[in-house]
Amino acid sequence: MHLDLDSTNLELLPGLAVLLPASRTLVVADVHLGKSAAFRARGLAVPEGDTRRDLERLRVLAGSTASRRLVLAGDLFHSPAGLTPEIEDAIAAWLDGLGDLGIPVTLVLGNHDRKLRHLPGGLATADALDCDGIAVVHDPADAEPGTPTLAGHLHPVARIADGRRTSLRLPCFHLRDQLLTLPAFGSFTGGRIVEPRLGDRLFVAPGDRVLEVPADLWR
Repeated sequence: MHLDLDSTNLELLPGLAVLLPASRTLVVADVHLGKSAAFRARGLAVPEGDTRRDLERLRVLAGSTASRRLVLAGDLFHSPAGLTPEIEDAIAAWLDGLGDLGIPVTLVLGNHDRKLRHLPGGLATADALDCDGIAVVHDPADAEPGTPTLAGHLHPVARIADGRRTSLRLPCFHLRDQLLTLPAFGSFTGGRIVEPRLGDRLFVAPGDRVLEVPADLWR
């Protein structure tokens, strides 16, 4: 689905990402790599698999959209305990693979990323970015009023009526004024139900395309 943010055209992708067509920049938020490893370090027997699966999803998405750049809008990592040597090796191989495809990667640092004492080599970082005239930050609270902005951090979820007393909960893109908050990309992340205001717009991807949620179905 195409969406204009100020005067810039965006494409909302069913892979829970945004593509800036002018520069072929792919933007995702809140991958939270190593979250299952962090849980296991605390004694909870969570199976591994989310890190490699999510890295592969990102690689495939970047390739299928002919992206020329990948921007991560914060919280690529979950915690220091989750950055195991095995996960570092997987990330290094992933970065090398994208480099071979000519796709540089930049991480806009999120609150979880800042907890790490070191980040894997080869990963460029920034506090914020300007991409095609759109600011990319992690926390929506850091968005400048009136500036078209992409953010993450909140893991927005739309609650959608599917009956009189029942509802669906789906990750969503949440547009408020000039601020678009992206859904969490990571497969092992929670979400926060959006409480939309008049004028907000919510978009979900229940299948292979992005759909706008009519306001009369908000719950």
